[in-house]
Amino acid sequence: MSLQEKIENLETDLHLMGRLVLDALVDGVRALEDKDVNRAIATIEKDDEIDAAYLKIDQDWVELMATEQLVATDLRLSTSILQASLHLERLGDLAVYLGNTTQEIFDSPVPETVHATVVEMGDLVIDMASSAMESLKNRDKDLALATAEKDNQVNRLYNSMLEEAPKIAGNEDLFNGLFRLVTCIRTLERGGDHAVDICELTHFLVTGKFEEF
Repeated sequence: MSLQEKIENLETDLHLMGRLVLDALVDGVRALEDKDVNRAIATIEKDDEIDAAYLKIDQDWVELMATEQLVATDLRLSTSILQASLHLERLGDLAVYLGNTTQEIFDSPVPETVHATVVEMGDLVIDMASSAMESLKNRDKDLALATAEKDNQVNRLYNSMLEEAPKIAGNEDLFNGLFRLVTCIRTLERGGDHAVDICELTHFLVTGKFEEF
């Protein structure tokens, strides 16, 4: 197998992993929205396949480094693929967290405003992750920048909930649900950051320069 075929296979595996992660995120957000425990369990079970995909990319990258002499452009691409796979793995962990949160709150009352905001944030992160992977696949730095800018919406929702939560915390009936959802909001905020990091990799691949968005 030629060097180019090895790198192409590595990138193909990355985008297959991306689809697995996006499916898990969708299931995780919908499970949380509907308090659907069965869907939450199915979401969690998908993590093994995501982890296996990540490990394959990692192992293939190590083998590539050990057996091939890469020029700068190939090294940049292969390393970006490895870094993107790590961000996808973390987004897969986010889906697991959503599944676990669903199981923790399914029989508890939750503050509806916070619940709705978590779902809204989740949908934003799904959209960002999908667009980030599309930008990487198509080497579209304009899409990467536009996607990264959506993180401002995630951050605004995050900050608004940090202001709202103390107003509800005194309600003992809602406290457990509130606590679980607030920790979930923090995890979703980091999910947006992982999508931004993938967008930065797109910019790096296209321009050869690393820039923080």
